[in-house]
Amino acid sequence: MGPPLQLLRDADGLFALGDEGMLEGVSRRAFGGSSGTYNVRASELARHKALKTLRVQVAFLDDSTQVFEIEKRAKGQALLDLVFNHLELIERDFFGLQYFESAVNNENPRLLEGLLAKKRWLDPLKPVKKQLRIRTKSLGTCGLPVLYFRVKFWVSDPGKLAEEYTRYHVFLQLRRDVLEGRLSTPPSTAALLASYALQSELGDYNIDEHGSTYLADMRLVPNQNDELEKKIIELHKLHKGQTPADAEFNFLDHAKRLDLYGVDLHKARDSTNREIHLGVTAIGLVVFQNGIKINTFSWAKIVKISFKRKQFFIQLRRGLTDQTDSKPDPGSFLQIVKKRLYRKSENYDSVLGFNLGSYRACKCLWKSCVEHHTFFRLHTPRTPARKNLLTLGSKFRYSGRTEFQTVEECKRRARVERTFVRSPSKRFARQTVPTPSDISRKPRSGSGSSVRPRTDSSGYKVTSLQGTKTPKMAWGEAQTPDT
Repeated sequence: MGPPLQLLRDADGLFALGDEGMLEGVSRRAFGGSSGTYNVRASELARHKALKTLRVQVAFLDDSTQVFEIEKRAKGQALLDLVFNHLELIERDFFGLQYFESAVNNENPRLLEGLLAKKRWLDPLKPVKKQLRIRTKSLGTCGLPVLYFRVKFWVSDPGKLAEEYTRYHVFLQLRRDVLEGRLSTPPSTAALLASYALQSELGDYNIDEHGSTYLADMRLVPNQNDELEKKIIELHKLHKGQTPADAEFNFLDHAKRLDLYGVDLHKARDSTNREIHLGVTAIGLVVFQNGIKINTFSWAKIVKISFKRKQFFIQLRRGLTDQTDSKPDPGSFLQIVKKRLYRKSENYDSVLGFNLGSYRACKCLWKSCVEHHTFFRLHTPRTPARKNLLTLGSKFRYSGRTEFQTVEECKRRARVERTFVRSPSKRFARQTVPTPSDISRKPRSGSGSSVRPRTDSSGYKVTSLQGTKTPKMAWGEAQTPDT
C-alpha cells in the first residue's frame, strides 16, 4: 500500500500529491474558467411537474386566446371554472368549451369549424386529458390543444339575460355565425343585423367621419358587395342615438326570429334515406331539409328519446283520448268499469327513426337532447339513479345548473354596471375589378379605412337595461326592413 496522499497549498492554487509522488496542480482561475455544473435533480423535478400538469389554449369569441394550466387528471369542470373566472362571467351556464375530435392540435382552427359532425362539448365530469385524447408521452412535444369558448344553450329570449356582458358574448357568437355562414339569413335581415353591429362598434353615422366607403374593408356579412353595403349604410343612419347596449339588444331581438337561431344541428337520414338535419333547441326537436324547416316536435309531445348504434328514435305522444260522456257506455258491466278506469289513455305507438353517420354522432345527438331538455324544461336536474350492474345503456345525465337556477342565481349576484372593451369587426382587403364608380370615389390615405372603432371609454361603459326600458328601434311597427 503506497504512502498517503498529501495536500499542499501555495499562494497560486491547490496542489495534490499523486500516486507516484508527482504534484498535479490546477490553477484556481483555470479551474473556474473551464468548469460546468448540471442540476440533475432540478431537471427531474421540472420534468415530473410537466408530466403532472396539462396546458391548454382557449380561443374566445373576440379572437383573443389564453393558455390555462390544470392538473393532468383534472376534470372538465376545473378548466371551465378557470375560463369563467378569467372572463368574470356570472351567467356562465349558457356557455361551454368546444373542441374538434379529429385533430385537437390542428393549426388551422377555421378549417375545423366547418366540420359539423366532429365538434364536441367538453364534459365537466370527465378528465380533460381523456377527452382530448392527449398521450402522456406527447406532453411538451406537441402543440397545445385548442378549445373554443362558445354559446352552448341559446336562450329563447335574450331579454332573460340579466347582464349586458352576457348578452355581448351571445352577440359576438351570432355575429360570427352570420359572417361565416353557419346562421343562414335572408339578405334583408343580414343587412339589418350588420347595421346594428356597426352602430354598436362605430356609434352614430357621421358623414364627415364615415363618408360612403367606410365598409370597404370591413367584413360583416357573407358575399358582401357594393349593393349590400349601400343598404347597410342606409340602415345604419336610422340607428342614431342608440348606445352599444341598445344596438346589441336589437341585434339579438331580430336574430332570435331566424329559423336556425339556437339550433344544434346534426346530420341524419330519415326512413326514406333522404338527407336531413335534426336540430336540438330550447323548445324541442326540429327537422330541416335543404335548409327549410319541415317539422317540429316540442318537448311536451315527446315521450322518450333513445338510440341504438347509429339509429336515433323519437317516441311521440299521440294525444289523450278522453271519454267523458255522461251517457252510460254500452256493453257489459265489466267493460263499463274498465273504460272508466282507463278513461284517459295515451297511445305511444308513434316512433320515428333516423340514421346517423356513426355511433359516436348518434350518441352526441342523444346527449344534446338530454342536456337541452334538462336545462330548459326542468327546475333542477334529476338525481342520478343508483348504479345497477344489470342496467344496460348510457348513464349520462346533465349535471350542471338549469336555466331556472341560473336566472335565480343571477338575480342575487347581478351587477348593475360593468365596463368592458368591445371587439372590432373583421377587416379584409377586397380585390375587385375597378368600375367607373370606384374610380370616382375619393382616394383613401393609407391602405386601410380611416374609420376605426370608438376609443373613448364612455362608449364602452355598459349598464344593464333597467325596468321596462325598451331600446329605440330603427323604425316604427308599421314599417318593414325594406322601407
